[in-house]
Amino acid sequence: MPKAIVVDEYHGTKIEDPYRYAEDLESPIVKDWINKQNKVSNGFLNSIKKKQYLINRQIEFDQKKAFVISKLAVTENDVYFYLKRLPNENVPKLYYRKTFSGKEQLLYNPENFNPSSNIEYVINYIKPNWDGTKIVVSLTKKGKEISEMIVIDVSSKSIYPETINNVWPSNSGGVNWLPDNSGFIYLHYTSTDHTSTNFLENTKSVIYKLGRDPKSIEEIFSRSNNPKLELKKEDFPIILLENRKDKYLIGKTPGAGSYYNSYYLPLEEINTKNWKPLFKKSDQVKSVILKGDSIIYQTSKNAPNFKICITSIKKPDFDNPKILVEENKEEVITDFKITKEGLFFVTSKNGVKASLFKLENASRKEIKLPHVYGDLSLTSKGPNYPELWITANGWISDSKRFEYSSGTLIDKDFNQTLNNDLFKDIIIEEIEVDAHDGQKIPLSILRKKNIKKGKNNFVLMDGYGAYGISMKPAFSLRRLLWVLEGGIFVVAHVRGGGEKGDAWHKGGYKSTKPNTWKDFISCAEYLIDNKYTVKEKLAIWSGSAGGIMIGRAITERPDLFKAAIIEFGSLNMLRSEMRANGATNIKEFGALKNPNEFKGLLEMDAYHHIKDGEKYPSTLLMAGLNDARVPAWFSVKFAAKMQGANSADSDNLLVINKDTGHGVDNTKLKSFNRFATVMSFAFWQTGHPDYQPK
Repeated sequence: MPKAIVVDEYHGTKIEDPYRYAEDLESPIVKDWINKQNKVSNGFLNSIKKKQYLINRQIEFDQKKAFVISKLAVTENDVYFYLKRLPNENVPKLYYRKTFSGKEQLLYNPENFNPSSNIEYVINYIKPNWDGTKIVVSLTKKGKEISEMIVIDVSSKSIYPETINNVWPSNSGGVNWLPDNSGFIYLHYTSTDHTSTNFLENTKSVIYKLGRDPKSIEEIFSRSNNPKLELKKEDFPIILLENRKDKYLIGKTPGAGSYYNSYYLPLEEINTKNWKPLFKKSDQVKSVILKGDSIIYQTSKNAPNFKICITSIKKPDFDNPKILVEENKEEVITDFKITKEGLFFVTSKNGVKASLFKLENASRKEIKLPHVYGDLSLTSKGPNYPELWITANGWISDSKRFEYSSGTLIDKDFNQTLNNDLFKDIIIEEIEVDAHDGQKIPLSILRKKNIKKGKNNFVLMDGYGAYGISMKPAFSLRRLLWVLEGGIFVVAHVRGGGEKGDAWHKGGYKSTKPNTWKDFISCAEYLIDNKYTVKEKLAIWSGSAGGIMIGRAITERPDLFKAAIIEFGSLNMLRSEMRANGATNIKEFGALKNPNEFKGLLEMDAYHHIKDGEKYPSTLLMAGLNDARVPAWFSVKFAAKMQGANSADSDNLLVINKDTGHGVDNTKLKSFNRFATVMSFAFWQTGHPDYQPK
């Protein structure tokens, strides 16, 4: 692709951008170049005959289960709703049953939504009302995530004639039913054009009443409806109403940052504008539960590993609250719930070993599970009900679901567990690696027992390091297939994530962001120095904000890696604010107008760190044209510059898919193909003889 240099000046610094025009993905020149890249790249990737084997293996594993269940929702009166996919199905359908052991009934098949379009729709969110008589169903297509919502009457299985548009419930607080089930609250988007910088601006929480024209929604919490609150145009004014008996609506204004300002409104005043401040972003509140006139909340204020506190809603004191659970210096509090039987919470060591506790007489009592799990998450009906549900996960153990009540732990699994004998020979090493500044980086290593240290090991290393999101242990065929094929899979828990609490996040955030890729580099060096592999056998992989980590790792240490895979990567951070969700991402990465934050953005911009004549590793960049989070032009610009600058004899491939987005809400077969492509490329580049293009 030809260069056409544009020069920008930021705070006295001039920056050349040779492929600015590629940000217009509708440009004939750009479209033609993408088509040529797709043809060349897919030609190589599809000539790897064993790629189909990896797809078939995923299908084989999928068929070992009679079904797969997801998005389970349980109402106050024990009606269970969930998505269920059979092995021969590409997308799941919606089912329900009136109790855990009740008779299953098919409620809705997404194939019936707009059948004349010949497009596969995916259900990406469900929310039943309080008594399970009605349910909201959100549907999307081609990985767009932006959705359309319908309402189904459960007893008659009839669909209300109105379709609600301009929604994205899976990403913006979901749906909150009104206590009388007459309607619900949701976040309305003024635009659905994910290519526009106005896409996520001035969203608003609205009430929709059943049976009405969706255009007659009532705005209740927004920048325009509540000017005294001084909300910003990039804020998401989301409302929480998690229990039918809650006395208050909680309003919050999150975005890409961890913390936010919050407000409250008595439920009886829902038709007024009398929102009052509850807590500030500086109070560092992560999650809240209401109980009467009290708010119980998890905070990192003066407690980077988090503590759980309580204060009054009417007279809140977030500076000196009552502390229910003190911070533990060795473990991070990751989740908590309240039931009729008390307060329960989860702690995690290094993000990979989880424990469950109950608060009893100001002390914590551990609730023992049948096994030690890497990750635990909690759900409940709320403070007025006894049931606590625990979802347990591990690197090689399928997800398990338990119910805890009256001191008894009961297996309440809906899903079938995949036969663990398939993975009995896989071992996990949980270690810590020295960072460049002396910090200890958790590192998870998955390999078969018979794979010893040595120069012939194919290693694929993953990581993320942003938004305080942890790389939690979870069963993943994409990891385990690599291991079953004789490779070693490694997860680096780098700074910017949340594995070691809020301080770990802040250690890879804005101006400290270089720690993210420096940690990743330290982990790669550890693997080589300790004879797990050699650099010619080391491939690295991540996506989205993890693209910052991969992109900067290969531009800072191009000699260290054989290959890099970046999916829908954030690779041109100086232009981050020009993407649709750019304004909200300022909270995580910084603002161009701030001189110091500009320096941070330039430092994390992998595109601008590509040097002419340098020898770079092979790269595979993959992105989707329907991505509402990271635009495909990030990948296009990086690929064009990399191909022009790289002096090494390596393969720099680009695949842009017009029928996918951010890797979310894909159909089964699209997901299988995506993972097979990643693994095939990594094995090819690291020299596996069975994965060479033919």
